[in-house]
Amino acid sequence: MHITRRGLLAGAVALGAWPARATVQGDTLVIAQTGDIVSLDPAFRTDTPTGIVQRHLYDGVLRRMPDMTVGPGVAKSWRRVDAVTWQLQLEEGRKFSNGEPVDGESVRFTLARLNAPETRSPLKDLFETLTKVTVDGPTVTITTEGPDALFEARMTNLQLVPPKYAATAGTHFGEAPIGSGPYVLEHWRRNEEVAMLANPTYGGTPPRFRRLVVRAVPEEIARIAAVRTGAAHLVTSISPNQADSLQRAAQVQVLTADSNRTMVVQFNKEVAPGDDPRFRRAVGFAVNRDDLIRGLMKGYASPITTIYGSAIQGVPKDVRGDFPYDPDTARQIFRELGLEGKEVELAGAVGRYPLDRECALAIGGQLRKVGLNVKVRTYEYGTFAEDIKKNKVAPIFIQPHGNVWLDPLPQIIAFLYSRGHWSGWRDPVLDGMIDRANRADGEERVGLVGDLIRKLHDDAIAIPLYANRIIYAAVPGLQWKPRTDDLIVAEEIS
Repeated sequence: MHITRRGLLAGAVALGAWPARATVQGDTLVIAQTGDIVSLDPAFRTDTPTGIVQRHLYDGVLRRMPDMTVGPGVAKSWRRVDAVTWQLQLEEGRKFSNGEPVDGESVRFTLARLNAPETRSPLKDLFETLTKVTVDGPTVTITTEGPDALFEARMTNLQLVPPKYAATAGTHFGEAPIGSGPYVLEHWRRNEEVAMLANPTYGGTPPRFRRLVVRAVPEEIARIAAVRTGAAHLVTSISPNQADSLQRAAQVQVLTADSNRTMVVQFNKEVAPGDDPRFRRAVGFAVNRDDLIRGLMKGYASPITTIYGSAIQGVPKDVRGDFPYDPDTARQIFRELGLEGKEVELAGAVGRYPLDRECALAIGGQLRKVGLNVKVRTYEYGTFAEDIKKNKVAPIFIQPHGNVWLDPLPQIIAFLYSRGHWSGWRDPVLDGMIDRANRADGEERVGLVGDLIRKLHDDAIAIPLYANRIIYAAVPGLQWKPRTDDLIVAEEIS
C-alpha cells in the first residue's frame, strides 16, 4: 500500500484514535524525515536528509562508526606516511552495481570530479586541498596541500562513483545514479519518497532489509501519525512538546541523542543595523538562552559556549564565544545607537530543526523587552538559505548549523567563510584566519581555532545559543541507538 503525505495528514486529524501499536515487520524499512533530498549525486550532498539517502547508495573511502570513530570503508586500512602524504589500502573485489570495479581509479576520478569547476560541487572547498592522487594496484597515495588534520574525516565523506559511467552521464548522473553501496535506486518521487532495493552485488554484509523507503513528510503531526499507525517505522525531528506527549502515551518509542546541530544568531552586515558590531554585541547581551532551553525546548537542548556542539573535536575548552545575559547593557546600547523603538527585522527558518520558527519568535520577544521594535519573519529553509547567501536576509537571523565532520573548520567554512555554501558573510580577515587554520595541524591548529572563536565573539559575528537534542519516534519493535551525527544507517537497525 502506498501512503501519501495527504493521506497521513487526513489520518492525523483525530489524535488519540490510533489503532493497535505497530512494530517492524516484513522486509521493508520506512523512514520519514522532514523534507526531500537535494540530489542523488554525491557531489551535491549539502544536508542531513540527503546524506541519509546517499549513505545507502554509495560507499565511502572510510566511514564514521556509530561511536563516531573512523573505521574502514572501501579502504580496509590507511596510514599517514608524512606530514602531507596518506596511503590507503583498498579492499579488492568490490564492484559498482553496473559492474565497474571499485578501485584506486574510482578514488582518483571521484576527487577530480568534485574539484572540476564544471561540476560546480558545493563540496569542492572541502576536497580541493587534496592535490595529488597516485594509484598502484590497491594502494592509493594522496598528497595534501599542507598538513591535513581533516583527512580521515574527508575520506568518510568521499562517496565513490564509477568513472566510466559518471564521465558519460555528466551532469545527468543524479537522474540515474550508480554506486556501490548496500542499496540501489528503485525510484525518487520528488517531495514524496526515495525507494531503494538491496544491492545484490554489494561487497559488504548484505542489508537486513530488502527494501528501504525514505519519505519526505514536512508536517510533524503527519510524521507522528505515520509512526503511530505503522506507515513509518522511524521518524525524525520530533519537537520537545510532542516528545513529552508521546512519552506519556507510551504508544511509541522516543529515542534521543546529543547532537552537533546548533542554533546560532547571525547578522547580515550589508544591511543596517547588522553592519554595526555594537548593535550585534547588544543582541548577544539581550538573548536569554537559558530561558529558551528551559521553556521553549523543555530541556531537550544544551547550552553552548561556541558555535560548536560538544562532540566536535579540536575545539579548545578554555575559549568562549558566548555572551552573558545582560539586558540592561543591551538596552543602553540600543538607546545610544538611536534604535529604541525602531523597527528591525529578524528572520528564521521553518522546519529545518525542531521549534526553529518558535526560537526566532522567542528571541524576537526578548529583543522587544530591551527596546527594539522587532518584526519576525520565518519561512522555508531553502528560500531562507538563498536569501542569506545573496545578503537579502534580515539584519538579524537565526541560523541552524549542522556538522557531520566532527571538526570545527567545515562548519565555520560552510556558514561564515566568503565561499561557504550557506554563507553570506564577507570578511577578508576572517577568511585569512580560516585558511591558516585549515593548513595547520596539531596544537597549532587548535590554537588557530581558538583565535577564530575569539574573532567571532569580539566582532559579534555569531552568537551561540544551544545544541539540540535529536529526538526520534519509532515503533515499539525497532532496535536502534541514535547517532550523534544525525545519520540513520539501516544496517544499524533491527
